[in-house]
Amino acid sequence: MIRVVIIGGGFAGLAAGVRLAERGTCVVNLFERRKHLGGRAYSFTDRATGDTVDNGQHLFMKCYLQTREFLETIGTGDRLRFQEKFRLDFLRPGLGHTALKFPRFLPPPLNLLAGFMRYGPVSLRDVVRLWRVRTALATPLQSCVTVNEWLEECRQSPAIRKAFWDPLCISALNQQPEAAPARHLTSVLKLAFLGRSDSNLMGYPAVGLGAMYTDAARRFIHRHGGACHVGEAATELRVAEDGRIRVRLKSGPAVTADAAICAITPPALSRLLPEGLEDLKVRLKSFYPSPILSVNLWFRAPVLDMPFAGLLTGRMDWIFNKPMLYNGRDKASPGHVTLVASAAGRLVDQPDERLVEIALGDLHKFLPETRTIPLEHHLVVRERHATFALPKGHAPPPNRTAAPGLYVAGDWTDTGLPATVESAVESGYRAAAHVLEYLNA
Repeated sequence: MIRVVIIGGGFAGLAAGVRLAERGTCVVNLFERRKHLGGRAYSFTDRATGDTVDNGQHLFMKCYLQTREFLETIGTGDRLRFQEKFRLDFLRPGLGHTALKFPRFLPPPLNLLAGFMRYGPVSLRDVVRLWRVRTALATPLQSCVTVNEWLEECRQSPAIRKAFWDPLCISALNQQPEAAPARHLTSVLKLAFLGRSDSNLMGYPAVGLGAMYTDAARRFIHRHGGACHVGEAATELRVAEDGRIRVRLKSGPAVTADAAICAITPPALSRLLPEGLEDLKVRLKSFYPSPILSVNLWFRAPVLDMPFAGLLTGRMDWIFNKPMLYNGRDKASPGHVTLVASAAGRLVDQPDERLVEIALGDLHKFLPETRTIPLEHHLVVRERHATFALPKGHAPPPNRTAAPGLYVAGDWTDTGLPATVESAVESGYRAAAHVLEYLNA
């Protein structure tokens, strides 16, 4: 049997491992340096409450076809729940609740225009100018154009930017509009809003991330003759004279394989790559991390009557109602909410006490009735390396490397998508396809 080593046990590495295992011609050995699978998307149990906590709350779209296929393959497709109708709820300080809803009886883009016409924060002039966006989507964009620059070309007003474009950019790309590449935002728009009428439906994990994919992916790989090893760090990669890949492990002997996929972060990969790949190392060193911050709050009673909502003009971006999301399928106390800030470079280094103050300040501003509900517990989770971005004008690397049999995967590779779960799964599938082609398996 052909042996393939995968380094990294996040969405990209597990997707690659599942695709190779499914083929039946490869024995997959996956090594993850942490003591748990999941990479930058995992869950754990809060010691004080017993609740399941994600290191970062994820939202999905129904146009995430590769992610949905991956979950169906490992038997957990039903743990990702989607809306029946598109709806994004937002809270505004002093103005209460508003919602952006797209009617299903109209085809795109008429359904979008009808939805925005009924969306309180924007005007009729803003809706008319959305036609400029539709026209601009037909024009290819260079990597140096930022979201800010693109929206200015499309003459989008400050009102619709605050109410829609900026929240979408920050949440989908995990970057501020002044730095985010416009081509990544337009790729999301084309997938979600110009395809099938249900492509833009929002989804969320109905269980913790561990129960949604890591455990099931590990079992799938094991059932097909492979293995996932946690707490096993790769310290060196070499391409032998016979073309095989040798991976030295920190806690054991070297492992030899016919091909390897590195599904780790750019900094970790730069340190691990063998000699002869200096050009790739230089490209990897251009990446910089963009953090996501989560403040988990436990109140004595429920504080939100909807699954999740955006906080327009808040310091935090979203609030998630954990017991409503899980609905008894995973552990969540009745008063557990998570407030999330994406692209959180300005907040992530603040002390826990200050971050709890900021989250409570937003909550009291957007939901004044929460002032009278006692807070019983809190937990701050920082994912400092949630995603990786590139400076203006830089292009992400492909899955192939200059070394035959050695491939890379991750949401930061060149999939044409921003650094999302869908990009991670897509990259894992592409890397697996390259391995099968290379080995003629």
